[in-house]
Amino acid sequence: MKKSLTRLFVAALAALALAGSASAAQGRWRKSHPRQTQALRRTWRQQKNANKLYKQGKISKQRRNKIVRNDRRMRREDRRMARRNGGYITKKQQRALNRQENRNLGRMRHAAGNGDAGAKSQAPSQPQSAQ
Repeated sequence: MKKSLTRLFVAALAALALAGSASAAQGRWRKSHPRQTQALRRTWRQQKNANKLYKQGKISKQRRNKIVRNDRRMRREDRRMARRNGGYITKKQQRALNRQENRNLGRMRHAAGNGDAGAKSQAPSQPQSAQ
């Protein structure tokens, strides 16, 4: 009787251990998910552009620091969202993060005094008419 009770107890502990490890693995944050990669790469690029604009003297140190803080906050939010969804962010959450990034980029462009801060310069698609 004691042996069967001991076996039952060991089996119950093993089942709990397996269930706990499965749920822990499910909630882990996976950096390699495509939406995760896109969102994190974008925050990294914006931070890099903010540093570049600061070095060129187009934005102040305070503005650069604010942009960097916003990017860090978005990365933390991204990780938090991912943990809730089994290691990745949903498309809806990705859209929300992209909206925040767009606002941050708009602030950076406005502070730089032009509409193309951080964007690649492109030639106009249509030639302008001579007057």
